[in-house]
Amino acid sequence: MAFLEYLPAPAWRAHIAAYWVRRAGAGPAGRRVYADGCADIFCNVGASTAFYHPMARPEVVVALEPGVLYLGGTMTAYGVVRSEPCGLFTGIRFRPGGFYALFGQTMEPAVDTVLEFPEEGLRLAMQGEEGLASRLDRWFDSRPEPRVGRYDFSALRALVDSSGGQVSVEALAKEAHVSNRTLERIFKENVGIRPKEFLRIARFQEVLKRLRQAANKEVPAMGDRRGMPAVSEESLLRVAYELGYYDHAHLTNEFKKYAGILPSQLSHFYKTGIAGGRYF
Repeated sequence: MAFLEYLPAPAWRAHIAAYWVRRAGAGPAGRRVYADGCADIFCNVGASTAFYHPMARPEVVVALEPGVLYLGGTMTAYGVVRSEPCGLFTGIRFRPGGFYALFGQTMEPAVDTVLEFPEEGLRLAMQGEEGLASRLDRWFDSRPEPRVGRYDFSALRALVDSSGGQVSVEALAKEAHVSNRTLERIFKENVGIRPKEFLRIARFQEVLKRLRQAANKEVPAMGDRRGMPAVSEESLLRVAYELGYYDHAHLTNEFKKYAGILPSQLSHFYKTGIAGGRYF
């Protein structure tokens, strides 16, 4: 399964992380999607229906029909997308709070689900891979200036990112000069979930970052990597301690919720290069 990302024009990078294209291979494909605090607008530009399974709502299966534009909200657990051979999706990944800044629509209804997004001009701009980034830049350029709210969520997001999710809710409220209750409303508007849950996801993302970094340091540039061991238990304990998890079991439980696999398994996939489209 091929996955490509394109940077948006500089004017949009504060709110948009990337434009992306995902193309399935010759057989049926399944892709695990990790919780990351982001939202996506995407379009099924292939010829067959795909299906999204949000693990936070295991009784729900969302059909992703060809030619339809969708909004995928913040996830509080991992999800799985299953597609038929040669499926094709184009998408826009928004930074946390980026969708709300650009569209002024609260994210709360889209948490842990996918909703149809009736924006015909944007749907047309997302048809096809060739020239996708330039078409989307022009579409955003044609719209009004980004929403300027009373509270700057990008400053809160930066504080969360720089701390690896270890900043307190009280410190975030102090940064925004608001009460904890008002902070909760700000987070529900911008990302759809409470600040405490967002911090847990940010900390999980910091674990992913550290596992990638460890794999990049330890994996040789050339040669067969399939026999390399996963990250040691000692390394995982150190990560758990440094990021404020109670113990190794706490880290493992959070990781299974947000990724669907164990941290040692993911480390092995990073090191061996066999992850493909199945685990990321």
